Amino acid sequence: MRLPARLAPVTAVAVILIAATAQAKAPREAVFGPEGACYARSYTIAHLAGHPAQRVRWIALAPNPAESDARQQAVTLSLRLRGSEEVYASTAYCENQGGEMYCELEGDGGAFSLEPRPDAVLVKVSSRGMAFEGAQDFVEISGTAGDDRSFLLPLDKKKPCP
Repeated sequence: MRLPARLAPVTAVAVILIAATAQAKAPREAVFGPEGACYARSYTIAHLAGHPAQRVRWIALAPNPAESDARQQAVTLSLRLRGSEEVYASTAYCENQGGEMYCELEGDGGAFSLEPRPDAVLVKVSSRGMAFEGAQDFVEISGTAGDDRSFLLPLDKKKPCP
C-alpha cells in the first residue's frame, strides 16, 4: 500500500518518535543501569573557595539493592562537610517520576530528585531540604538557600560503592 505523498513526512516523523520512545530508558534504568552504578564527587579546594556558601565537600550516591523492590529503588546518600571527617549517610527510597527519580529520605529526612545525565547524575535537593544524623550531631542541608541545592555527581567506577 502506498501512502499519499502529503502523508509520507507525517508518517516518517511518527515512526521516528515511536522508535525514540522505545529506546528511551526509564530514569531508574538510566541512573543505575543493570549493575547498579555509583556516583561520587569530591570538591576541590579551589571550587570550595569560589563557593563559600557550599558546606558539602564530598557526596556519594550508591544503590541499595537489598532494600529495593520493583517499584522503589533504595539508595544511600552520603556526604562530608567542610572541616569534618564525619560521614553523614541516610537511606532514601526513589521512584520514577517523569524524566527523573523522586527520592524521600527515611525518617522524614527530606527529599531530593535524581536527573540522569551522560555518565553522571544531577542530585537536586527539594525545597524541604535534607537532614542527616551523624555519630555526634545532626546536619541539615537547605534546598532553598546556600550553594548546596544541587550536585552533579560523575559516575564512580570504583567497586564497591563509596
